[in-house]
Amino acid sequence: MQPDEELLGVVVHSGLVLARSQNVVAALRRITAFPAGLSLDAVVLAHDVHAEAAGRRERETTVQRAAEAAERQGRETAAQQESEAAAGWEGTAAAERERLRKQAMIERRFLPKFDEGDTLRLAVLTPFGEVQWLDAYQSTSSSTEDRYRLEAAYWVTPLPRDGLLPLVCAWPEIGLPETVTDVVLPDLAVHAAGTQALWDVAEDF
Repeated sequence: MQPDEELLGVVVHSGLVLARSQNVVAALRRITAFPAGLSLDAVVLAHDVHAEAAGRRERETTVQRAAEAAERQGRETAAQQESEAAAGWEGTAAAERERLRKQAMIERRFLPKFDEGDTLRLAVLTPFGEVQWLDAYQSTSSSTEDRYRLEAAYWVTPLPRDGLLPLVCAWPEIGLPETVTDVVLPDLAVHAAGTQALWDVAEDF
């Protein structure tokens, strides 16, 4: 999930360091409020051996995900062909149920694993003490022999009703231990209500 691209959100926080260790730092550039949730723009910078570790993990993960995507496509194609063959002698309804069952098995097989250590882990602590891991809806990275930078955007929904956003941040594989940061966002609902449609703003020019 991600924010509505046709809305201009309201920045409610900026410049917050989430975790830091020698040669590695993770921070939020900004938090932008929308009626449906919050967009978190995060950055990770690493130097020296930590940068090498991050770059290596990213390359390995890229290869792994490409292989998994190809395997998944093969499984889905095979399941579809089996479903079409079964429809001829079991009936369409039964064949469709079997196709959906196999599709669900494929989905479970390829769910993302947070223990892969291939990127920054960012999560929200719910009022019930549960950890809600966030998926980046967009990210870019760059690396050299001794420098690494990750820019990633995360989506939090719904809006925290009391304006308190407890964030968990970790990437231990490159030297960032797990930390918890309480972010206080005063008058959050009021700010979120100030979101404007881009087309409405454009008409003012």
